[in-house]
Amino acid sequence: MAKFSRSHLFIITAFFLVGSFLLVKFSLADATSTVRGKAWWGDSLGYVYFSCYDDEIGDRLDVPGNLYTPPELAFHFYSVPCSYLVHGVFINQDGLFSGQAWNQSEGLISFEYEGVDPPGGYGSFNAPCSTCNPSTNCIACYVESEQKVYGWARTAAGDWIRLDPPSNPVKIQSWDLSNPVFPGEDVDPGDFVGTASSSLLGGLSFNCKSEAGGNACSTRDYKVYIGGLSIGKLSAPNWTYTQACNSTARGAVLRWYRKSGQQSAYEIIINDSPTFSTSSADYVCWTDVVPSSGASQYTIPNANCSLNYNTNYYWWIRLFDEDGEPTELYQFGQAGIVSESTDGNPDGNSNTFTTYKHEFPNPFFSWVPEEIVVGTTTTFTSASSYYTTASPSSSQACVDAACSYLWTTDDLLAVITSPTASKTDIVFAVATGTTIYLRVTDADNYYCSTSTTIRINYGLPLWREVKPE
Repeated sequence: MAKFSRSHLFIITAFFLVGSFLLVKFSLADATSTVRGKAWWGDSLGYVYFSCYDDEIGDRLDVPGNLYTPPELAFHFYSVPCSYLVHGVFINQDGLFSGQAWNQSEGLISFEYEGVDPPGGYGSFNAPCSTCNPSTNCIACYVESEQKVYGWARTAAGDWIRLDPPSNPVKIQSWDLSNPVFPGEDVDPGDFVGTASSSLLGGLSFNCKSEAGGNACSTRDYKVYIGGLSIGKLSAPNWTYTQACNSTARGAVLRWYRKSGQQSAYEIIINDSPTFSTSSADYVCWTDVVPSSGASQYTIPNANCSLNYNTNYYWWIRLFDEDGEPTELYQFGQAGIVSESTDGNPDGNSNTFTTYKHEFPNPFFSWVPEEIVVGTTTTFTSASSYYTTASPSSSQACVDAACSYLWTTDDLLAVITSPTASKTDIVFAVATGTTIYLRVTDADNYYCSTSTTIRINYGLPLWREVKPE
């Protein structure tokens, strides 16, 4: 079966007579996303199908939709999807809709201009996506930053369907699951929610989870969604100071965020040059194809991959869908997807992430006297070490010129005489288990902390012998 692909140009022409509806020509150029699934238009109108691959036509006499009037629509027999009724809805890279959906009662539902202005013109809805206008054959658009659909669709009879009504407008869940389009429900990236309004027989629900308070799925399981697996965001290196302190500074976590579709595997290439290659002589790390439906990150170092200090790395990733088909190859920093550099982009190259220059300081301290008493002076001394770019993995003893210090304690009444020196006196005010912290920072502002909890005691009482009288 042929599949729609983001990398092809489609010119699909169809003239088919189905019932009393003449299916007209439609075309799609530079498609980036195919809309799939079905929406619910109530008991009288049934489902609206967004791709001919999802149409339910015939051989389903137990389905009420096969008994609809007019009579010529009743008792359909089975046909291969997209063989006699060819239609589809698409969203291009600019968020502009095109193509047609289909309903057994209303026929084709257009998401294109086709010479007919929407109600109220364009000024009422397309400010967020100004490229949606007659010159682009557009009457509906999607703004990913808002996760919201704007504009209209139109039935074959000329009735309008508003996609952004004031109440419960149509939205699409982006890769950012921390910003849910329908809080309280598990909505996958690429899923539509919300209800479009129409002048016919009520609203057109795009997801059973957003109908009837999310309870409609128990009787009708449906949704409209973006078909095809894609990525919306890449992030690197995501290696925190805590991770560098606890393990190694030569680490990274490469993260990806699905924009749509289902993942069955992933494949990642990492290189210290902008050359993509799976030749062992030309790459730093290659995962090959890793079966995993739930993975969304790749952690380094591991048994197959290690990195160097102070090095700029490029990386590429492709995912594999439930049928084992690969996505396009995504490069970190490429146009069209969000790429987050958590390292501050020190080399100024948006296509790379950079490892730390060297290992982080090793903080350590001791104290005298060993038994600490409330109200007395205890001396704490740092015995920490640090690293340099010249010796990234060989530690050197800290001196005040190379390291800076910060002493703190959870005894808020304690007196710390020299909180930023390598040695300090502390007088504790409370007899309890008290934690003392030391943070050591090197010349590159890399820092690590250590802490110790110590029992602070009361001093022994002074006894004086008194003769009985």
